[in-house]
Amino acid sequence: MTSDNLITALHELLKAVRLMKQNSLAPVGTVGVLAAIRRHESCHMKDLAAEHALDPSTISRTIAALVRDGLVARAADPDDGRASMLRLTDRGQAVLDEVSAHYDDRLAEALSEWSPAEIDTFASSLQRFAQDLINHTPSLEVAR
Repeated sequence: MTSDNLITALHELLKAVRLMKQNSLAPVGTVGVLAAIRRHESCHMKDLAAEHALDPSTISRTIAALVRDGLVARAADPDDGRASMLRLTDRGQAVLDEVSAHYDDRLAEALSEWSPAEIDTFASSLQRFAQDLINHTPSLEVAR
């Protein structure tokens, strides 16, 4: 596959992801942040910024919106009173569960004619590609 073909395929993938997210209950850019907070149970904003390769000001705005929408709560960090720990609220948990179910349904429909082996191969290749691309891309300075 030539570079042009790969870039075209990536554009199609990004289009498919945008379309899949259109009917989501959570704003497009926040689902990954909500999922990360759930995975960590509680975390700092700087850790989320680093995990998602986002500038701290970007993650700060995202978290402010999630707090305003009642999906995330802030609590003082017991080890560092200047920092806040983030956790999902009950509403945040419920919204993320619904969004995840929506994504699972869309993926199941799209992959209904794929074998489990094809799905595993694709997932492994996609993960490898993403990691290689990350490893060969200059990283954003996120810890300021």
